[in-house]
Amino acid sequence: MENSTITDTIVAVSTPPGTSGLAVLRLSGSDAASYCDALFRPYPVTPLKPSEMAGYTTAVGSWADLDQVVLSCFLAPHSYTGEDVFEISCHGGTAVKQAILESIVEAGARLAEAGEFSKRAFINGKLDLSQAEAVMDLISAEASRQVQAAYNQLKGQLSAKIRARADSLYELMARVEMILEFPELEETPPALKQLAADVSQESARIKQLASGYGRGKVVREGLKVAIAGRPNAGKSTLLNSLVGEDKAIVTSIPGTTRDLIEERIIVDGYLVHITDTAGLTQSSDDVVEQEGVRRARLAHSEADLLFWMISPPYPEAEDFEAEITEIRELLADGKEIVIVLGKDDKGSSDSMEADIRQRIANIGIVRFSILREDSTEQIRMQIRDHLHKLEHQYDQETLITHERHRNLLEDSASQLDQAARGIGKGLTLDLVAARLRLAAEYLAEMTGDSIDVSLVDTLFSRFCVGK
Repeated sequence: MENSTITDTIVAVSTPPGTSGLAVLRLSGSDAASYCDALFRPYPVTPLKPSEMAGYTTAVGSWADLDQVVLSCFLAPHSYTGEDVFEISCHGGTAVKQAILESIVEAGARLAEAGEFSKRAFINGKLDLSQAEAVMDLISAEASRQVQAAYNQLKGQLSAKIRARADSLYELMARVEMILEFPELEETPPALKQLAADVSQESARIKQLASGYGRGKVVREGLKVAIAGRPNAGKSTLLNSLVGEDKAIVTSIPGTTRDLIEERIIVDGYLVHITDTAGLTQSSDDVVEQEGVRRARLAHSEADLLFWMISPPYPEAEDFEAEITEIRELLADGKEIVIVLGKDDKGSSDSMEADIRQRIANIGIVRFSILREDSTEQIRMQIRDHLHKLEHQYDQETLITHERHRNLLEDSASQLDQAARGIGKGLTLDLVAARLRLAAEYLAEMTGDSIDVSLVDTLFSRFCVGK
């Protein structure tokens, strides 16, 4: 990593693009105070020059005859980046922000790259890598569960768990070294047996931590719900009802929806992605309709929960059996499916439910009618039940919300499993120690205690400019 990326003073607008009441620009680096001295004119109520300000204080004044601003000072090492940081709160007009930004660049600062402030915080030891990733999660959070998970990770909850597991691995490595140093001791065989058991136990602990990704992925990315069924089954009506707006076209003409329609709602603090899909026809010569069905089935396969709508007029016996067969195949693949009997106001749901239960045992069935006020809430309850099931299935305080973290944990556990088996098969302890070291290195990659520079650059490039 070039030294200039550490010593340059960088600047960026930290608030989103567009017009707003206020905006914030951020400077970080050793020359931040001198640039502010040259451009900021304090009012008598706060007469200090920026270079004379104490950390965690503010001053009011004018900036380069462009705007009235509030200047906040955060001195190294007690700042977000670990460097001297100044934040300029100005009016939020696009021209004002741009003019202030240009004045700072002309004074000698460099425009920050995406995620460069957080990258400096990582380099200067203010955040570890998992905490830095939590910063972006917190910024992009749309639901309260996302906020809580990201904040817990930002506080270091995950980092503490990972370092505790790494410390245990270092203790195991020390025991291996002890046996290597004194192989003649009588207690060596039982010590090896106990070592294998302890390595296996440590692997189980790491696997338990990795299993939190089952719920953590849903918390961070949202629950994926798809609505499936034949044309004109009422799928778009259900989507509109859940969203509370007319997002999808609803007509009595079959095949109105040709593409995927995706909307987001919040259920019990979870983000839920709902996808209305094209009607599943058994055969069609329409190329557009064929593509719609292909995309629909792809959405069904990717969904965490599938609402399958069956509504009058019911299909002919052959088509109905084909529909039931497809549902059975999805269930066999582990897909969570709830049958929705649509148009319940037509009065034929009882017989259809009996037919379905004869063919598919123990499947959830709920009835829906746009004419009944409680129908939508019944569907929402099915989503809640699925979310609560996840909470009980993965009942742990620390969630794994990133696939990168899950993969590293699984790789670490795999090395431990191989080490434990190797001990039992008489593998030389040098090779066992190598397995343990590699397992510890995988954990270190999670926090950034040991990581490739190119991976750091890749991770921080996904951040927004100004953060």
